[in-house]
Amino acid sequence: MFGRLLLLFVTVPLIELSLLIKLTQLTSLPFTIALVITTGVAGLTLVRWQGFKALQQIQKQLSSGQSPAREIIDGVMILIAGAFLITPGPLTDSVGFCLLIPRFRRWIAGRVQKSLLNRATSTFQSGVWVTQIRSGHFSGHADSEMAAPSETSETPQVLVIDPNTKKLSDSDSSDPQ
Repeated sequence: MFGRLLLLFVTVPLIELSLLIKLTQLTSLPFTIALVITTGVAGLTLVRWQGFKALQQIQKQLSSGQSPAREIIDGVMILIAGAFLITPGPLTDSVGFCLLIPRFRRWIAGRVQKSLLNRATSTFQSGVWVTQIRSGHFSGHADSEMAAPSETSETPQVLVIDPNTKKLSDSDSSDPQ
């Protein structure tokens, strides 16, 4: 993990620098500087606007008694977009502007959530199956016999299956041995 981060922190600035040099060669130094400043100011203005909008949505969800999970994730991703946008360079600016598109944020959030869920469940030696995540990004069942979780449940329904034990059938579960 450390090696990947180190590689990322070395290669991204080098790519950004080479793109800025190439842009300067194709246009001019004043144009490149103006472009970096303009994208930074425009990006931060959009981040501020969308951040306030996300904060209002969080407050609205909380006041209505609902979980603001999706809005919090949006807020975090908007914050990450701001970090990308204040970093000078066309590559990070492109990623930052993409993160300001709500549909793209939902797509990324779904992928990250599935990846984290897969990573978390694969760390257990026994099988752990999450039957429902309230944010709506993931829903699955361990097997067809499991009942659907109640609609009012706020916590994920979890079934832990130990592969070393015999699976109980309906006839075995009624027999208390």
